[in-house]
Amino acid sequence: MKRIKACLFFICVTLLLSSCQIPKADAKDKHEIVGDVLENISAQYPVINYTGDDHNIWMDVEDTVQASEVKKEIQQQLKENHLNGYNVSVRARDMKQVEKEHRWSLIDSYIFEKFRKKEKHEEKYKDVTTKLTNITLEDPAIVAISTPIMNSDPKAKEYAAQIQKEVEALFQSKKMKKLIEGDAYKIVVYDEQDQPIN
Repeated sequence: MKRIKACLFFICVTLLLSSCQIPKADAKDKHEIVGDVLENISAQYPVINYTGDDHNIWMDVEDTVQASEVKKEIQQQLKENHLNGYNVSVRARDMKQVEKEHRWSLIDSYIFEKFRKKEKHEEKYKDVTTKLTNITLEDPAIVAISTPIMNSDPKAKEYAAQIQKEVEALFQSKKMKKLIEGDAYKIVVYDEQDQPIN
């Protein structure tokens, strides 16, 4: 009798534990659900990109759709999945603007790499970096170069001219000309206090 009770007790405990684990295995993590919702939205609308955290979702869509419509759809799908408390921000973007931003971001990274390689051989290029600027369709692209020199240094203007010459030389390559696509641009060299030198 004791064996039967022990056996029944063991079976009951095993069934209880296994039934408790099934929902955990089937239950989707909150982040997975949000990811699924965003994938669904991407299949329905021309999404450029999206990102998020535990409380926010940011999405860029092509300006061929209404941002408010996409936002409403995201909120609806979150609600259907019992996910509340997300701030949803959807922005409609002009594709020409997005494309120009992308090209100049690539150009910026090539300039950065050029100075990283040069600093290994020439001390004067140590700590020369680039910084991203706002790119618009109407305005020339600003190529912003940060340097470790002070504007008050008597050689600052000459140094800025050398940096500008290096960037202009890079822009003569076939690859860079293709990326620039004839866009107007301006090269601005900044000192260590973020003041323009040239």
